[in-house]
Amino acid sequence: MRVALLHLTTRESPEATLEKALELLEEARRQKAHLAVLPELFPSGYRYELAPRTPWVLAELERFCGQSGLRVLAGVLEVAGERYANRAHLIGPDGLQATYTKTHLIPAFNEPATMTPGQSLVRLGLEGFQAGLAICFDLRFPEVFRAYAVEGVDLFLVPSAWPRARAYAWELFCKARAAENQAYLVAVNHAEAPFGAPSLAVDPLGQEMLRLEAEEVGVVELEPGYPTRLRQEFPVFPQRRPELYAGLLKSPTNR
Repeated sequence: MRVALLHLTTRESPEATLEKALELLEEARRQKAHLAVLPELFPSGYRYELAPRTPWVLAELERFCGQSGLRVLAGVLEVAGERYANRAHLIGPDGLQATYTKTHLIPAFNEPATMTPGQSLVRLGLEGFQAGLAICFDLRFPEVFRAYAVEGVDLFLVPSAWPRARAYAWELFCKARAAENQAYLVAVNHAEAPFGAPSLAVDPLGQEMLRLEAEEVGVVELEPGYPTRLRQEFPVFPQRRPELYAGLLKSPTNR
């Protein structure tokens, strides 16, 4: 499967951002990508006043996917009752395929005060892969990715808005989540400050396949079946001891 990473700058308006996104998506189509991944909250960033424009943005992406045959995973900010939701929508030629709502909200961007967290993980079949969806701060919670992996997920897709100032942790988490679960990981970030950590594609050994640091599109080829072969050749999951982790950690005994 050919996956396009769109390292994109969010502009002054959703309309301007979408115009650039569609330009990069067209390039992804020309490069014969099957799936393109946009950043977290790509049309708006954390400007909540722009959230009412999200349905229009999604409708335009649906129109593009219907015409091009490309699948697009787009991170967006949506109005959710009296609060907001940080979501990733997977759109295909026939419309919406899946929606993931960010389950771990980051205090550094005030998300717990403004957003409603998701209550479930989302996995689906894509071009010979089992894909699991996550968003940005979720990377700091390895339980999410292990839960996916033990259910057969072999590709993690992670739209993000990760600050350049913490890029060292970003790269560490991306590579660790891939290597420890023997799965591909595609994590796509914003190009503009204060974000700007590189967009990365990582193989199931934790090795970097693609890095984008300026606004552009890059396409990487992922091999269906490779994670399964690796898991068979170097078995890790059968050595797990779930009985030890059931409560994660027990409190020390009071003496």
